[in-house]
Amino acid sequence: MATVKVIGAAGYAGHELARLLISHPNVESVRLFDLQVSEPTPIWKLRPSLRGTTGQMVEPKDDGSPADLVLFATPDGVTMSLARSYLDRGIRVVDFSGDTRLRSLDTHKKWYGIDHKDPALLDEAVYGLPEIHRKEIREARIVANPGCFPTSVTLGLVPAVRAGIVDTSTLIADCKTGVSGAGFHLNGRFHFPECHDNLNAYKVTGHKHVPEIDQELGLLAGSEIRITFVPHLLPASRGILSTLYATLNDPKPAAEIQSLYEKAYENEPFVRVLPLGEECCLKGVQGSNFCDLSVHVDERVRRLIVTSAIDNLVKGASGQAVQNMNLMLGFEETAGLLQPGLWL
Repeated sequence: MATVKVIGAAGYAGHELARLLISHPNVESVRLFDLQVSEPTPIWKLRPSLRGTTGQMVEPKDDGSPADLVLFATPDGVTMSLARSYLDRGIRVVDFSGDTRLRSLDTHKKWYGIDHKDPALLDEAVYGLPEIHRKEIREARIVANPGCFPTSVTLGLVPAVRAGIVDTSTLIADCKTGVSGAGFHLNGRFHFPECHDNLNAYKVTGHKHVPEIDQELGLLAGSEIRITFVPHLLPASRGILSTLYATLNDPKPAAEIQSLYEKAYENEPFVRVLPLGEECCLKGVQGSNFCDLSVHVDERVRRLIVTSAIDNLVKGASGQAVQNMNLMLGFEETAGLLQPGLWL
């Protein structure tokens, strides 16, 4: 049994994480903290669906008590300032932010626009996508929980890139996300009157998740990759649907690539390759830690098309963090993650 802390429990990902940890079979004690609360506050006041199910409180500041692992569900810049104090006490760390995802200090500075306060974290952190880094995650002191878009995009392209069947210079990711992906504090674009009955692209050429995708797919390909990635805002609360395009090096029927994907993920508990011809959708994954994939081939133009669906708050954030925690602490990887999903 483990004692776990959450820093940043008041945000969307934070109280989704609290929901998962409170009912986790291997977590004996959960401590929740967030500077946004001025005094101890019941978690159900932040997540009304938990009313009557728990007396768990969110406290303003960590009191320094012992723990086995701490999860930072915090904005960029927080983990780099605080993680070392936990690591030095033997407390393992899972970081939701971009503070530990990239291996290059220069790349981090370019895309995040801030000076890193603890560059050694970039060298030590393991990228927390279990489907490609499971062994390293088990042994890690600090894990960089992937971004929501990179999770959807990378899982959708891993089998094709690893098998070398696509021209990696042709990779395109067209992604749609629900509004919760922007976090709890929003600008005017994300208010209901602006989102409702609307659809728009944003950060078309400069989204900070781009180098993360390039990095992980490049490691698989053994060469530099520069993907074209365009996110769009959906008038929905949660979920990501990514449509991924790549030109095949040689003509291949859809059935052959379907078999490749099924074999690649046959032992992965949270990736579901749907039957050939079946389309994935947001409703199929909302509230769950699953990534659903649909494989298609447009033989007319020799193009592989993969659609990938995740819940941005679960497999794209808190569920994946719990999956990483399970691996780091030696629990069953699926522990606490196969319960029916709960909405915001």
